[in-house]
Amino acid sequence: MSLEIGDTVFCKLLPKYEQYKTNIVSINGDTIVLRKDMEKEHHFFKGQNVVLFAGEVEYFADVVDEKDDTLILKCFGEERREYFRIDDVMPVIVNKIEGGDISPYRSRVITEYGHDMPNLVAYGVDVPDENISPRLWKMLVDINTKLSLLLDKVTLGNEGLIDTEYKKVSLSASGIRLKVIDKLSKSDFVEVKLLLPASPPVGLAVYGIVVWVKKYAENDYEVSIQFADIEESVREEIIQYTLKRQREIFRKERGLKH
Repeated sequence: MSLEIGDTVFCKLLPKYEQYKTNIVSINGDTIVLRKDMEKEHHFFKGQNVVLFAGEVEYFADVVDEKDDTLILKCFGEERREYFRIDDVMPVIVNKIEGGDISPYRSRVITEYGHDMPNLVAYGVDVPDENISPRLWKMLVDINTKLSLLLDKVTLGNEGLIDTEYKKVSLSASGIRLKVIDKLSKSDFVEVKLLLPASPPVGLAVYGIVVWVKKYAENDYEVSIQFADIEESVREEIIQYTLKRQREIFRKERGLKH
């Protein structure tokens, strides 16, 4: 945790998303004490979820206690804000990992076969040997492309991502927020499988820890999951996708304004 006494932070109250500016009075491990010198009155309660914004990092915390002039929080996780976060809809599967240990697991790109298909289609039509017919070579490239995509579909089906439900998500390279039907608790370790709707689609498996939970009803929870020890290749896939979606959203909004 890079926070220090005296730092100015912005505190967002969930789920209403009220926000105010304040300062850190003290830090002891994962306990943070904030000064309650807000411009207007805010109502807190024990267990309330909050997010602190400080520089390029978001900190997830709960209200532990409230004094006359201070607010005591317990921090459960953090997330870098340098990554683009997008709201999107995609197939997602979240499974709790029993035993509380994700060290044996490694994030991975599920779709291995068609992963480089865009490059193959763009550059692979060049004939490697002058004795090979360009027309025949192009046919072979097309067949290889279709077979790779078919193998990807089979792989995604085996992972459960073809027939699974589409979910609304808030996604960045450091975490995901979404609704689930299975009960999860803070500090639970989970596996997240998601299918980025790119062209071709990219299946990913990542592992992380639940840092925020909101229960709406039985079998209706909203959770925020912080990814842990994510492989660089997987992180890059998410970054590229979120950047692309950001540009698409920006162009759409700009078109609507004009």
